[in-house]
Amino acid sequence: MNRRNTITAILFLLLLAGGFGLLLSSFFGGEGELEGLLRSAARERDLTAVLEEAESAANSDLDRNHLFIQLYGGIQRLTGRRVVEDAVAGNTVVKLSTGALNFVDVSVNALDPELPLAHARQTADFAGQLAAEGVPFLFVVAPQKIQRGADLLPAGLEEFGNDCADAFLGELEELGLEWFDLRPLFESNGIYSGWFFTTDHHWKPEAAFFAWQNLAQVLDLAYGFPTSTSYTDPNNWTTKQLEDYFLGSQGKRVGSLYAGVDDFTIYTPKFETYLTYTSQDGGFSRAGPFQQSVCFPERIASVDWFNGNPYTYYSGGDYGLATIVNHKNPNGPRIVLLRESFSCALAPFLALSCSELTTIDLRYFEGDLLDAIWGLDADLVMTLYTASSTRLDELFAFGGTE
Repeated sequence: MNRRNTITAILFLLLLAGGFGLLLSSFFGGEGELEGLLRSAARERDLTAVLEEAESAANSDLDRNHLFIQLYGGIQRLTGRRVVEDAVAGNTVVKLSTGALNFVDVSVNALDPELPLAHARQTADFAGQLAAEGVPFLFVVAPQKIQRGADLLPAGLEEFGNDCADAFLGELEELGLEWFDLRPLFESNGIYSGWFFTTDHHWKPEAAFFAWQNLAQVLDLAYGFPTSTSYTDPNNWTTKQLEDYFLGSQGKRVGSLYAGVDDFTIYTPKFETYLTYTSQDGGFSRAGPFQQSVCFPERIASVDWFNGNPYTYYSGGDYGLATIVNHKNPNGPRIVLLRESFSCALAPFLALSCSELTTIDLRYFEGDLLDAIWGLDADLVMTLYTASSTRLDELFAFGGTE
């Protein structure tokens, strides 16, 4: 069957399935000619126009792969399917009972009880080496998209991120390490699911800002590193919401027709800021106010659901090592943050609490971690991983540990 006939057959299927109008009103996010064509067809009930112009519109708006992702996802939505399987077990997309998407590794049906304990012991060994040089260490757990105790998954599926984090923190407690769990704060505020993207596993900028507000208090009370309350006051920030702007990592695999697209919030401080943000492996050095140095306006210059990633507006992405110098807070602490992708949204805010914030992502970092930390003259080393990341071996490869 040639391409035109394939498109025709699939469009016929969608039109005949009684929810075509629902698809148009709920799941198209405004991505060009194909959307307008389909809206017109639904309004005028004219299939002929669709068949005559669909191919050229599809060529204009989407490449062939993305068109078929869109149509396939639309069919999955119409049939009520909540599990969209992938050739890679860990990339299977599930629709939670909230309507949001999440990856679930369908090949894992139990948590290895030794895994979190081993990671906790590795962390304790690392913290001990820091303590021997007088450097304090704090482990922070960020909330994952699937809330503890909530029945969100389709029947028969399980996910063990929170179980792993709970066991991990329990072992850290036994080993006498300092830790801070952000999950109870998110669970008690009543809007847990609303602070995660529908089509992506990451938290929204609003959630990262909330996390920073609470971490700023911990840094002050536990370590004597104060943050001006004028910085953490939401009234001293402007926010702009970009509507229908972000198709996340799960959404890219099933298309916008399956669960829609996300809005994206831009935070800009009303107070004066000046920072320098550099990364050798990222290949950049940026200086200026918050919105030009630690934020990347070029990442939101236009809507590009399948090829763009607005989430990297904050911090630019995941780099092995990057440093933010806050020229407006020269007396603040020098903090090293061991991070994964959740810290993209957090690091720009956290940098305002520091004189210098260095982020290290062990998935990409090359070199000796302890040597790097000694060279940074850190006042505090902090690890922030989301609950589900406590099961990932590569994030606990600190080096020099047993």
